[in-house]
Amino acid sequence: MSNDPKAVVNRLIEDVINAHRPDLAHEVLHPNLQLRRMGMQRSAQYLGSLHNSSRDGLNEKGAPPADPIEGFKAVYGLLLQAFPDLRNNVVGPQIVDGDTVITHVTFSGTHEGEFLGVAPTHRKVEFDEVLYQKVTDGKVTEVWAVGDELGFLQQLGVLASPED
Repeated sequence: MSNDPKAVVNRLIEDVINAHRPDLAHEVLHPNLQLRRMGMQRSAQYLGSLHNSSRDGLNEKGAPPADPIEGFKAVYGLLLQAFPDLRNNVVGPQIVDGDTVITHVTFSGTHEGEFLGVAPTHRKVEFDEVLYQKVTDGKVTEVWAVGDELGFLQQLGVLASPED
């Protein structure tokens, strides 16, 4: 396994997320992973609190398990059930500074399954995210993700868009 931060981040994107292989998460995520999804995390917790999420691997308040890798797998599992064709496509150059990689990705998928209480809309969604990831000893130890959650929720039809 490579210790090159960019190679590790790209392995997470390609071999785990895009290949739909959450079973490989332990190979690229550190057991003490700190994952912060700015905005979307709050929306997911709110939507999850509107129904019983325990069957989805989340607790009664819509939060993932305390173990970071299991939490990643639980949230990823929810996304994959709802968006079976889910992809994160790297857009433009990745910026590497020492052990830190900044990546602009486009999340895309078709809403084919229930997502935190929202019935399938069969709509294709696509929104931008910027990922700030720190890599230590060949594993991602920290992720800050900032995404266009408003655009995502508008595309799902959960929130009205200005054109509506």
